[in-house]
Amino acid sequence: MTMRTHRHARSVTLPDLLLSICASFVLVLGTTPFTAEGIVLYNDGESHSIQTSMDDAISLRSSSALTLPPGDYTIRSPPGADSSIRLYMSSVLNATGGDIIGADASEDHPAAAAGVIVGSASRAEFNDGVTVRGGSHLGMEADNYLMDPSSAQNSNEIVAAIAVNGDDAKGRGGDALVCQYLGSNVTIHGGNFLAGRGSVRDGHSLRASYDGAEIHVRGGTYYGSWMAHSGGTIVAYGCLSRIGTRLVGRLGEDGRHSLDVQVFEEGGGKVVVHSAEGCNHYKRKSAPSSASVMVGESGVRRSLLGLAMILCWSFVPV
Repeated sequence: MTMRTHRHARSVTLPDLLLSICASFVLVLGTTPFTAEGIVLYNDGESHSIQTSMDDAISLRSSSALTLPPGDYTIRSPPGADSSIRLYMSSVLNATGGDIIGADASEDHPAAAAGVIVGSASRAEFNDGVTVRGGSHLGMEADNYLMDPSSAQNSNEIVAAIAVNGDDAKGRGGDALVCQYLGSNVTIHGGNFLAGRGSVRDGHSLRASYDGAEIHVRGGTYYGSWMAHSGGTIVAYGCLSRIGTRLVGRLGEDGRHSLDVQVFEEGGGKVVVHSAEGCNHYKRKSAPSSASVMVGESGVRRSLLGLAMILCWSFVPV
């Protein structure tokens, strides 16, 4: 006689069901971008690529990487976001294309957004083909300016008002590129960086804030000033000279990008120049030596003596 063993199905309890749902949610969240209203979040530690226009802010976290390949597309942050692309937690951005635009200020969202913010020990590299723009802050009534972070409508506006724009965002355009906090590093080989316009003052094309944040500039075109703030560092490479508060010359070893920007250093921030070998800097002409002065004076005396002899000879009666 054959004996059959019957297995009784274990009843599913509520804790088991909740655990299964949570596990599925974590699995999906870890392998696909999480999309909330106006924000696309990559936090899976994987590499991603975007080559299409979008009106959402992008947030990179947990060592995730994003590539922006060459192409004609636009990434524009929605109103109220602090930036179009923001990097957290050792994330990586490599941009060689696209137009990255920070949102303009408005009555409902009175702080202009940055184009890109690189923070929390993250890295970014920019090359020819990409354009990064800060949002504008124009044409608003004074009563609508964000005077106090406590008047912000959400946390994004507080970040935009303090972490990016300083403690007073009144009438200030957004910065194009911000690098902030320890371990954050940006390298620029090319691209266009445009500060947002402001009714009181424009933003910066580059801003390095807080100890350990570094921006290395080897190329690119800049419309707007540079700011090194609170221990942040901007390092420029090429044949460059400081003339007052301006940095002028040519960037990179090949010198194909010209540079003429105003630089600001506040709170221990530094703008450092690494000049390439063989640079032909503008120099004042050296003062003439004493020997050359003596030779010149003797020549003048001989000329005057000869002229006097000629004049005297002309009056001698024949």
